[in-house]
Amino acid sequence: MREYGIIGYPLQYTLSPPIHNAAFQALGIPARYRAYPVKDIQEGVRLIREIPLEGVSITIPHKMAIMNLLDGLDEVASQISAVNTVVRQGRGFIGYNTDWIGAVRALEEVTSLQGRRVLLVGAGGGARAVAYGVRSRGGELWVTSKDGEKGEVLAHSFGGQFLPWDQRGKFSLGVVVNATPLGGNGLEDLLPLPTEALHEGMVVMDLVYHPLKTRLLREAQGRGCRTIDGLRMLLYQGGEQFALWTGESPPWEVMEEVIYGQDKADKGA
Repeated sequence: MREYGIIGYPLQYTLSPPIHNAAFQALGIPARYRAYPVKDIQEGVRLIREIPLEGVSITIPHKMAIMNLLDGLDEVASQISAVNTVVRQGRGFIGYNTDWIGAVRALEEVTSLQGRRVLLVGAGGGARAVAYGVRSRGGELWVTSKDGEKGEVLAHSFGGQFLPWDQRGKFSLGVVVNATPLGGNGLEDLLPLPTEALHEGMVVMDLVYHPLKTRLLREAQGRGCRTIDGLRMLLYQGGEQFALWTGESPPWEVMEEVIYGQDKADKGA
């Protein structure tokens, strides 16, 4: 039995175990995937090596901290400076990033990014992946963050522009991506963007997926925006992880059914 898992903290809302276990089962792969809630990344890497895990998902708050503790990095993960996927190669562990693919694929389901002005809200590891994806598709990248210094560094790292936090509601936008925790559990009433910045025809994507319909998405829908929930990115980045770990084409329909069915189950639906 091959062992896989997710490292992060907290993990009470992660959907990754049911998604990947269903994919393994669908393809008859003798493997299982479990959640390992770990606060300290040093402890997490020891766990990865000692079990050992064949493949690992890395989530908040470890996507950047784990980089220097691995045996190597994929070129794209190195450029993004964040890792969300670890693959065992022999006795070593190599870091990859599939978040950017997940973000791009989710966005391109509803719009082309080429030449579009994209405002990225946030400056963490997930935001870095989105920034890379936007620029790789020819989008015009703008970044805003409460942490102005961090936001400026991210924007300039990917050839984008920085927008001060207090100016984010006064900017002409085509696409908005929320890569902050605002709107998630415990922060449900908080908006990453003022409602007056939302207008018909905009594309609004929220990486938060618990709750699935965040306040941002509800407000955006009410103002005629096209919206993308956080489970779309989760689905596509998870499928790319599965392909890296197994060399098999992901069973997309199975994974999508589990993702959205599990979210309904969590709500008691």
